[in-house]
Amino acid sequence: MPIIPSVFQPIRSNDYQQRPVKAYKRYRIISSGFNLNEGYIRHKALYRKTTPHIFSNTGLGVGSLSYPINSETNTNQHVVWNTINHRYYKNNNPAFAADFLDISQQQRFLWHSASIFTAPYGQVGEKIKHGTFEITSSVGGIYTYLSDDANGNLRDPAITSANFASSSRNFFYMTLNKMYQEFNEYSDIGNDAAISGSVVPYKLNSVDNFGSAENGMEVTPGVKTSGIDSSQIKDSGIAGLLNNGQYIRIPHHDKFDRFGKCDDWTISFWYCSKNSNHISHKEIISKYGIKSEQYLDSIDKKRKFRDVTISRSINLQNTKTPFVISVDRSGSSSSSFSFNASDGGNKLHISSSIFASPNDTWNHIAVRNSASLCQMFIDGVSTNTTSGSIPQGITANSADVMIGSVNGKDMFASDPSHRVSEIRMYDYAVSSLGLTSLANRNYLSGSLYQTNVAGNVFYRNGQLVISSPMPKYHSGSGIFENTWDMKYRGTHQIYENECLIRVPKDIFNVTMNPTSTYRPSTVGDPCSTNQTNLVPGELRKHLFVSGTLKPYITTIGLYDDNARILAIGKLAQPIQKNPDVDMNFIVRWDY
Repeated sequence: MPIIPSVFQPIRSNDYQQRPVKAYKRYRIISSGFNLNEGYIRHKALYRKTTPHIFSNTGLGVGSLSYPINSETNTNQHVVWNTINHRYYKNNNPAFAADFLDISQQQRFLWHSASIFTAPYGQVGEKIKHGTFEITSSVGGIYTYLSDDANGNLRDPAITSANFASSSRNFFYMTLNKMYQEFNEYSDIGNDAAISGSVVPYKLNSVDNFGSAENGMEVTPGVKTSGIDSSQIKDSGIAGLLNNGQYIRIPHHDKFDRFGKCDDWTISFWYCSKNSNHISHKEIISKYGIKSEQYLDSIDKKRKFRDVTISRSINLQNTKTPFVISVDRSGSSSSSFSFNASDGGNKLHISSSIFASPNDTWNHIAVRNSASLCQMFIDGVSTNTTSGSIPQGITANSADVMIGSVNGKDMFASDPSHRVSEIRMYDYAVSSLGLTSLANRNYLSGSLYQTNVAGNVFYRNGQLVISSPMPKYHSGSGIFENTWDMKYRGTHQIYENECLIRVPKDIFNVTMNPTSTYRPSTVGDPCSTNQTNLVPGELRKHLFVSGTLKPYITTIGLYDDNARILAIGKLAQPIQKNPDVDMNFIVRWDY
């Protein structure tokens, strides 16, 4: 009788499973031979307050306005800067900024220039794997290495963070470096500081003109880095230029009452004076000259506030002040920094002199009170002559903190050359290592900004932004315009499919090979053992029916309900099909 072999066997629904799997593919991009054909894009970004008119197609705006172009993409560098600023930096709030991780772990900062690298979706997948981004860049013989810390920060291991002063105990911090983002950081004192009498955010007129006055205060390039040659002596950050009568006014806060003899505290800042032949006295930071008091207006009977100015008495007699830090210039030869504190009767005065070099000289000034011993440090170094004890009485007062002019009216100097930057106040005595870190302005390892973060990785957007006030990250044409080597790993989700194929013992026991069949002849016994010369037909030869020859499984095909093949699985070696044993096969495939 004819034997009809089985061809299809249904698959149970619970015999099929699908599992998502994360695959992390390695990528490497180098500067040699870089082009846009692979989808990677690099941009330079530059801040400018006034952008050129959009109808200009020649690179020149109206009048003298002009803008630089990224030659590879023909994009306006000012527009690129604003795009990055709006996307990631302008609003430091995870609800509005893109690609935020842990707000307490990621440090976002955008300087007036930035280098941006964007990877295409195909080379990123879902996102860049955290902690895998690395870049090495070199300008001449200077190498810069940055690595991703898995929190979205690109850190520079050349800057030692272990010696940083405690950021959690830094209760007051004034920096002008964030003016491009139109907000300033004053720690928990508040950000309502007045600049020359006006409560305004810091801004620049343009990148190329640091000295343009706006809202009564001028800004200037900040602390110069130090190095082995002139190529490493460059401006970093931004400083406030305390010209005639100009000032920064910080409203009184009860935390400023903690500068007494028995308190531990530290004041730190950078100061520079252009060398000249002027002999002058300048009070850099003071707290006694002006305060705000409430009064009752006799006309409209409303409570209002007014300023009360206090003139300095000789040797601070009858004047309480927790700190007055000043500088005295003796022509172009030397400068003497001094610290004064008074309880109205007794006064502490300590000072330290430095030699003024022919060029502009930046010095780090720190005053520390520890265990009732007050010391002054110049560039992280103290001498035995710069120490003493604060008076026993109360030195606290209700005056505002003034940086520059004492009260907006009294001017102790007319020398328009005083600059100040990076003012910090701590509620503990910073260690010697911490003071050295605050005073370090080295071109390669400078820690004066108390961070080793030079940029950010935005994992889901596949973008890298390098931006820092330290000049080594933007010297020349930017970090991606020199010799560089970048590595990262992309996250690609693939699906692993698994299907259990059940082969019962009573099916698939007949081979599908056509040579195992025959068509009986019309002459002779059709059951004769001589079936070798018969053409294939509908009957099976005795060798395959009797079990003498057993079939082998070599291929498994998966079909849909319409018998259309979906997948083919090839076995590494043929498997003999036994009619008395149930067999199971597992087919796996990924996509």
